[in-house]
Amino acid sequence: MTTDYVFVAKLANLKTVIQLLRSVNFKDSATCYGSQNGLKLTVEEAKCMQASAYLPKALFEQFIISEDFLFRINISILVECLSMFWTSINSQGSTVALEMQYKGVGHPVTVLIEEDGVIVDCSLKTQEPDEILDFDLHPSTVVNKVLLHSELLKDVLSELDPSCNHLELFLSPNSPYFMISTRGTASEVQVELPHNTEMIETFQCNKEAKSKYLLPHIKPAMKAMSCSNKVSLRTNEAGLLCFQYMLKTDEGVNCFIEYYISPLVDDDDDNE
Repeated sequence: MTTDYVFVAKLANLKTVIQLLRSVNFKDSATCYGSQNGLKLTVEEAKCMQASAYLPKALFEQFIISEDFLFRINISILVECLSMFWTSINSQGSTVALEMQYKGVGHPVTVLIEEDGVIVDCSLKTQEPDEILDFDLHPSTVVNKVLLHSELLKDVLSELDPSCNHLELFLSPNSPYFMISTRGTASEVQVELPHNTEMIETFQCNKEAKSKYLLPHIKPAMKAMSCSNKVSLRTNEAGLLCFQYMLKTDEGVNCFIEYYISPLVDDDDDNE
């Protein structure tokens, strides 16, 4: 690495990076934070929904950083660039490799993608980052936590009425323990999940809680289910909901995707 660069990273497992970024790509603009721990790309919607993809240092074959950095980037263009060789990347024994370079504030991010000697060079403009909200759920503030297989949650959400505008989450230490429902003008769907099934690894419910969320905010969070192994649902006293997805690579590296969704304050707003 030359002294000109603040950050240089290389990896061959491009499929995982693309899956992580696609899972949070519901808006064009993302804030990228780089540190010795890896990369974190965060996307927000109207200050009431936030998604982050974590690319840990262990995911990369080479990860050199001289100082922490923060910038805004068009994640849609980044994903488009990385996906140029998707057919090859998604196949067994892919030889597509990635190198990323960044010289610091005011400079673009250079993305080099190579396959069998063919190199694609992309330069992505960086901008001053917007201020993002701190949605962090400290363990001491968590009221309820459920760790389950992503496949189970995907099946449950697929049964709900997609035409509804709201989704209600109910958690209780007593029966019914875990229930997700939607209610529209034509139908009402309630799905009750057993809290002691093998598909649910952890069920920690300290008190009964019922919160309502906009379904359009839940739908983007569903994108991560297809590539993740497990998902953790956590809520606090105010009803802030966090989906944390774990994606384990073939090399055994754990990557994470987090979605924070604020509850609807006016519980009488039922304009489905």
